[in-house]
Amino acid sequence: MSKGNEEFEIVDPTTIEFVKRGRKASLNPNLIQALKALSKGQTIALKGLQQNPDSETYKNDKSRISSQIRSACESAGHKKYRINWTAQGIPCVTV
Repeated sequence: MSKGNEEFEIVDPTTIEFVKRGRKASLNPNLIQALKALSKGQTIALKGLQQNPDSETYKNDKSRISSQIRSACESAGHKKYRINWTAQGIPCVTV
């Protein structure tokens, strides 16, 4: 950083009030309960989370929904699980 550069400044972090990065995720309690009911080797089709494979935002939608599913799986106590998507856009979880 050159002297006189106003774009970047080294500061004392104790003098700054930081904010949280984003909103807190809200998990669907029904999804967590359904995942808790799964035993090893079982698969659940999450039809309520179906996405349209023909949508322009399908890849982003899958990513967003998969993130929600991962959080719900962890809340349900599953450490090992697999998320697969059907050709119709339905996410399925296997534990």
